[in-house]
Amino acid sequence: CSDGNGDGDGGGYTRARLHAMLKNDNPLAVSLVTHHNLAYMMELTRRMREAIKKDAYGDFARSFVRDQFRGKDNGGQDVPTWVKDALAAAGIPLDK
Repeated sequence: CSDGNGDGDGGGYTRARLHAMLKNDNPLAVSLVTHHNLAYMMELTRRMREAIKKDAYGDFARSFVRDQFRGKDNGGQDVPTWVKDALAAAGIPLDK
């Protein structure tokens, strides 16, 4: 999926096109979304493994959470309490 600026996995489908395909119950859309999700999870897992090997998983986790939850002041959402609690339970304080 691409955002229209050429960024993406090279599948040649923009998010808008994929959205339209999904709205029209095009079975190809489901396959494309599944492929995208698997590719995303594989890349995320690779990055996690690299962080673990470098003994930098805490930094990785903090960076990942901050990217996912940019805060209301930045046009996103604040980090949910349950995420903060889970990181703290794992010994990864978000405020570091």
